Amino acid sequence: MDQPKPISRRAWMKRALMAATALVVWPIMGRPARAATEHKATKASVHYQDHPDSGKMCGMCRYFIPPGGVAGHGMMGGMGPGMMKAGTCELVQGRISLMGYCDLYAPV
Repeated sequence: MDQPKPISRRAWMKRALMAATALVVWPIMGRPARAATEHKATKASVHYQDHPDSGKMCGMCRYFIPPGGVAGHGMMGGMGPGMMKAGTCELVQGRISLMGYCDLYAPV
């Protein structure tokens, strides 16, 4: 019966170092995403409304993130499919209407 080949000291150290690094890095990697959502303002605290205010609307705000889009592009990012669907905001919790408005509005 064949004996398993012994692992070299170098290979063992490499695997041990990789495992230790994974144990340290893995929990840290998830923190930025959680921290970003934990520090967002509530809709009530910024007086969010689902309709524009004097032509100012979330779809034209630098903090609006369209569905599947990138922050800061708002309505000027192009009329793709789903353009009229609710998006999110970098600063406010929850789903945000393209036609909404809040006190944190900043034009693009």
